Amino acid sequence: MNQRSSCIPIVMTVLISASFAGTSFAQAASAVITKSFSPAVVALNGMSIGTITVTNPNAVPLTNVQFNDTMPAGIDLITQTGGTCSTLATGGGIFSINPGTDTFSSTSNVLAAGQSCTITVSVKGIALGAHINTTSQVTSSEAAPGAAASGTLTVVNDLPTLSGWMLMTLAAALAVTAAIRLRAWSA
Repeated sequence: MNQRSSCIPIVMTVLISASFAGTSFAQAASAVITKSFSPAVVALNGMSIGTITVTNPNAVPLTNVQFNDTMPAGIDLITQTGGTCSTLATGGGIFSINPGTDTFSSTSNVLAAGQSCTITVSVKGIALGAHINTTSQVTSSEAAPGAAASGTLTVVNDLPTLSGWMLMTLAAALAVTAAIRLRAWSA
């Protein structure tokens, strides 16, 4: 075999590879996940609603869209309160919640182009401080994993309130102060 004929397979391989490189299929963008608490500040043992929203930013559907969430120490997961992920709106799916381990997960069979879905859960603040809750990355069959989302629930002591006796004492003190000022003013 001469040198010229041995170069032909190499040149053909390069040309074929180059022709397919320009027509490669674009991968879908990752789903976007967000997390928030409302209210974001609760008293010790106070309740809040955590909302997780997953959005498909693509012009094509995403399938098998999944995420999970584990509450940090200081937040107890109580129950799911609503949402559209893993329902007929997303072609069905699976939602699993385990309050004993403070975890839940969601799988949506299909998230249509531009569609968003939500999951809402009831939680309780059981330890003082700012507690950051971060979800897993959101995944799908068509795209690379999307970034995780975080939300902060701050748990504070109850604000002090005045007792009935304190209110009567304050009212009496104000009445005495007013009487003294009236007497000084009229003299």
